[in-house]
Amino acid sequence: MEIILSLIPFFIAMFFFHSSLASLVSLPMKNSENQNKSPEENKTDSPDNLPENIVQNIFTFLPIKNAIVIASTVSPRYKSSWRYNRRFLFDSDFHSRYSQPDLAAMVDHLFNSHKGDEIKTFKLHIDSIGIEALLKRWLYICTEKNLEDLELHLYQPGFTVEFSVFNALHKLKTLKLVNCAIQLIEVPSGLQFLQTLSLCNLHITEDMFDVLIEHCKMLEIIDLIKCSTINNLNLNARENKHFKKLRLVECPNLEKIEIDSPTLRSIFYHGNFCTVRIAEGMKLYEAFFYFIPSTHYIQSTPLEALVKDLSNVSILTTTPLLIEGVAGVLQGAQYCFENLLELQLFTDEAVFCNPYDIFMFLKNCPSLVKLFIDLNDYIFDLGMYWKLNQQPLLNNCNHKFTQLKVLVIRSFKFLPSELELVKIVLQRATILERLTLISQESDGSSKFEGEDVAKYVKLFGSWAASTRVIIKYVDKSFDNPTHPKRWLHTDAN
Repeated sequence: MEIILSLIPFFIAMFFFHSSLASLVSLPMKNSENQNKSPEENKTDSPDNLPENIVQNIFTFLPIKNAIVIASTVSPRYKSSWRYNRRFLFDSDFHSRYSQPDLAAMVDHLFNSHKGDEIKTFKLHIDSIGIEALLKRWLYICTEKNLEDLELHLYQPGFTVEFSVFNALHKLKTLKLVNCAIQLIEVPSGLQFLQTLSLCNLHITEDMFDVLIEHCKMLEIIDLIKCSTINNLNLNARENKHFKKLRLVECPNLEKIEIDSPTLRSIFYHGNFCTVRIAEGMKLYEAFFYFIPSTHYIQSTPLEALVKDLSNVSILTTTPLLIEGVAGVLQGAQYCFENLLELQLFTDEAVFCNPYDIFMFLKNCPSLVKLFIDLNDYIFDLGMYWKLNQQPLLNNCNHKFTQLKVLVIRSFKFLPSELELVKIVLQRATILERLTLISQESDGSSKFEGEDVAKYVKLFGSWAASTRVIIKYVDKSFDNPTHPKRWLHTDAN
C-alpha cells in the first residue's frame, strides 16, 4: 500500500502536466479530433471540468508536501485543495530541514487552515519541549477528524498523551509513540479498532499493557522497543482472533515473557536472555531470537523450555546461545524441530560453539531446506576436546541431511575450522543444490583468485555427496534469509 501511495504524486503530476501542455500547444491533429466531438464532450475531457469532490479526493491522497507543491503549479481552481488533505506527514525529513519553531508553525498553520471533515494520518517527528500546548491542540483536532493512523516521534521525553485522546479516537488503526508518556487511568472507549501498536522509549506499566490487550480486540502487531518499565510481560490474547506478530527490542528489565495467543504467527526478540513461555497449542510460524551475550550463568530449565516451545516453527533465526545450550545443558533432553525449513545462525560473540555443536543441532532439524550462517569475526575453536572427543563422534556418525538444498555462509575466510564445517555439511547433504560462500571483505574483493579458487572448488567437489551442487565464492548472494539481520529497521518501522 505504501508503494502505491508513494507513486500517486508522480501520476498526478504527470496528469496535470499533460493537461497543461495540451492546453498551451495547439496541435492540428488534436484540433481535427476535437472538431468531430460535441462541445459537451470537449468540456468533459478537460481536467478543469472534473467535479469538485473528485479533485479534492485526489489531493487528499497526497502527502502534504506533495499536495501543496502540486496545488501551487496547476489551475487556480485547485490552489486551496491542500486544505482538505487527509495525510499530515511530517517525518524525519521535515525535522532535519526545519528548526523546531518553524516546523511547529508550519504544522499549526496546516491545522488552522484545514477545512476537510477527515484527517486520516498524522505523523510528526519533532522536539516537543516548549510546544506541549500545541501538541495537545493538534491531537484534540485529530480526535474530531476520524483519525486512523497516529505516529508521534518525539526527540525528547516530557509530553503526555492524555486519556481523553485515547478515549476519543474511535477509528484509530495504527498508534506509534516514541518518547511519549501515556495516560491510561481506565479502559478507554476509543482504540477498539486498533491494529498496530508500537511503543518506544515509553513508560508503560504492566497494568497499562494488560488494559490494551484486553480492550483492543483487533490488534495484529505489537512492538515494544526500549521500554524499561516492564519486568513481566503477560500476553494473554486468547480472545483476540487477529493477533499475528510480537516484536520486543532491548527492554532491559524484562525477565519473563508469557504468551497465550492461538493466532500469533511471528515473534521477534532482541535483548538479554529471559524466561520465555509459549502456551501449548500455539502455531508459531517464525521466530527471531537474538540474545545479547551474558556473563551470568543461564539455568537449563528456561532454555530447555524455550527450545521445546519453538520446536514447531518453520523459520528460525538465533544466536549461539541456543546452539550452545542444546550442546551443553540439554545434551540428554529430547527435542526436534520437525517443521523447521529455514535456519539462520549468527555467531556473534559465541563462547564455545563449533562445527560439532552446529551439526548436532542440525541433526534435529529433519525438514531443513535452507541454512544461513553468519560467521562475522568468530573463529571456531578446534582444540583438544574437538580432536579427542567430537571429531571421532562425527566420523562415526552416518546421519544425512536429506532435505537441505541451500547453504550460505557469510564472512567466510577459508580457515581450517570453517573448511571443516563445510566438509561436514557437504558430505551429508545428499540433494544440496547451492553452496554459497560470501567473502568477509566489505569492498567485495577476494583473497582467493585463479589457482586458489580452482583448488578449493575441486576440494569441495570431492566432499560433496550431492552430484548437482553448484559452489560459488562471491561478495553477495542472491539467496537471502527471510529475516534480515537488522529486521527492526527494515520491518518493524
